[in-house]
Amino acid sequence: MFADAVEKAMKFTRPVIISYRTLDGTVVSSCASFVMLNREGWMVTAGHVFDSMSRLNEDTEKIRQANEANAGGTEHIKMDPKWVTNQSFWWGWDGVTIKNVYINREIDVAIGKLEPFNSDWILEYPVMKDPDTMRPGTSLCRIGFPFTKSTTDFSEKTGTFHIREGVLPMPFFPNDCIHTRNIYMGRSSDGYDMSYIETSTPGMRGQSGGPIFDRTCKIAGIQVKTAHLPLGFHPTIRKPSGEVVVENQFINVGLGVHVRTLTEMLDSLGVKYTSESRDKGFRVND
Repeated sequence: MFADAVEKAMKFTRPVIISYRTLDGTVVSSCASFVMLNREGWMVTAGHVFDSMSRLNEDTEKIRQANEANAGGTEHIKMDPKWVTNQSFWWGWDGVTIKNVYINREIDVAIGKLEPFNSDWILEYPVMKDPDTMRPGTSLCRIGFPFTKSTTDFSEKTGTFHIREGVLPMPFFPNDCIHTRNIYMGRSSDGYDMSYIETSTPGMRGQSGGPIFDRTCKIAGIQVKTAHLPLGFHPTIRKPSGEVVVENQFINVGLGVHVRTLTEMLDSLGVKYTSESRDKGFRVND
């Protein structure tokens, strides 16, 4: 059903590997997804992809204050071994960094420009679905990079992270769903509608920031969250120890930033994209 659409989506969906190192030398890495939007190098992903960068900025200030206080001798501040000292993103290609990034954690979306960027790296760019044609019950699909190890190492000598051999290339993983509901959470502090598309199956770790698309590969949303909806069932089970416990039952559903909100943000930022038009076929937003 989605073979042709997945083949297209694989052309504009890329992995981002997020790495950070803490004061005690621990290196943590994870993977998410991002969608290339146009030939100028603009992309979109989930806002929480940048949380480790924010944490680095906060912890760098804490370390500075602690060093300053401890050097003065008037007080002693104990260093937290889990303060972040180094952080890095690998944006799908070696040597590529992100510029002009706009992060909205209320909506959980980030839009930025990759540099340097060669438009020939992407063989096909996405088409945004007309939000007025989206209906609950529509078959959808998402892809990203779950169930893969994104292990990195940190070089004390160079102060850089290195992806371990065998990590790349990362395999895609698609999973299907249906459009269940549209979720509206009000307006963000900077004036955007916080609209989401809910899907009958959840996104997996590694799919955050990746596309949710229909059978023709039109983008309906960007995967950002998993919600846990209580079913109202409370069966009891007896543990081997004899203790009886109540187990609450939930259904896990996906939430993606609705294409209506996404295109509103792209228009506001002046980022070009291709969209579906009800009466004109396709148009490029200029």
